[in-house]
Amino acid sequence: MQQTAATSEQTTTTLARPQLIFFTELAGSALQQLLVERQLLAELAAQQYSIALAMTDLSDAQAEVVQQLHAHGISTVAWLLLPPDEGRWFNLQNYPQAIERYRIFRAWAQSHHLRFAAIGLDMEPPTGEAAHIEQWKPARIIRRFWLAHENVLYPAARAAYNDLINEIHYDGYEVHTYQLPLLADDRRAGTTLIQRALDIVDLPADVEVLMCPSSLPVKLLGNDLGGALITSYGPDADSIAIGSTGSWTGTPYSAGAGLLPLPWEALHRDILLAARYTDVIYIFSLEGCVAQNLLPRLSDLDWSHDTQSPRHRRLLVGLFRTTLLVLLLFTRFKHALLAWLGWGLAALLFLQQVRRRRRAHSGRKANHTRSQQEDL
Repeated sequence: MQQTAATSEQTTTTLARPQLIFFTELAGSALQQLLVERQLLAELAAQQYSIALAMTDLSDAQAEVVQQLHAHGISTVAWLLLPPDEGRWFNLQNYPQAIERYRIFRAWAQSHHLRFAAIGLDMEPPTGEAAHIEQWKPARIIRRFWLAHENVLYPAARAAYNDLINEIHYDGYEVHTYQLPLLADDRRAGTTLIQRALDIVDLPADVEVLMCPSSLPVKLLGNDLGGALITSYGPDADSIAIGSTGSWTGTPYSAGAGLLPLPWEALHRDILLAARYTDVIYIFSLEGCVAQNLLPRLSDLDWSHDTQSPRHRRLLVGLFRTTLLVLLLFTRFKHALLAWLGWGLAALLFLQQVRRRRRAHSGRKANHTRSQQEDL
């Protein structure tokens, strides 16, 4: 497991728990108010928690918050986001804006002499599509994947994002990427179909964070996947993001939009499950944890406690992934498969022809023998 710069900035005391990094969408004065009113700075520093700070507000107030966090020894990941009118998340459609956003952020950080443990790149489908993806009908999903190979943006965007990561490394930062877990299925099948269909891209990050929230809006499962995503995708993850504990932004572009806050029992289960697979866990969100008063419970958590994801939910996710793997492998090898099917059909027709000839020959031979016997 790779070690993050956030870990290296903190004390070398061996901890029984993994590194916890809290996403927060609050920025500037709103975040400063939360930190001061709830006296969070001392608690975050004492527990050696880290913050993934949404870089939506590159202002003097935001710079002051970062300096305040650094002064208390709280390491900060710069969670880069675009303005809502530019798509917010990074994807194939807005890679020029993503590059420009990083450079604007770098200039701002340098002008205020700010230090960050890492840069976080959030790779998600375009906001308009992501917001309605649960409403997609099967016909639309099939058409989307059928046309995925025609996504001409993929090669250029992939090259551009790779160059961006090289640029970030050159500037001295680590790179964390926040990815949909489906990326692991694409990688397992050796395809890029899911990436092209969802307008995302696999990137060579220092730490790849697979987003495995249990609070997905699936009513049949009570809006709680029971940690099944964590159990299924955990072995493929450098780091795991869990949640949602809620958000205070109230915007349709929030990372927690449409997700019901997990109660403590569910968060307790998910964080212990995630700790089986990784020593770097992201939690969405800090403000949600504060609203539910979860930070004291996290500090008292017994990391040796065993927990399980419900079996039927694990089977459901496993069935989905197996079906998806078969479909991805079919798309990858369909031309070879069709070719072999063609050869198989030709061989079958040839064997049928041989059998017909043998039967005809046997019939003629029998008739000839019968005629000889009648002549005698």
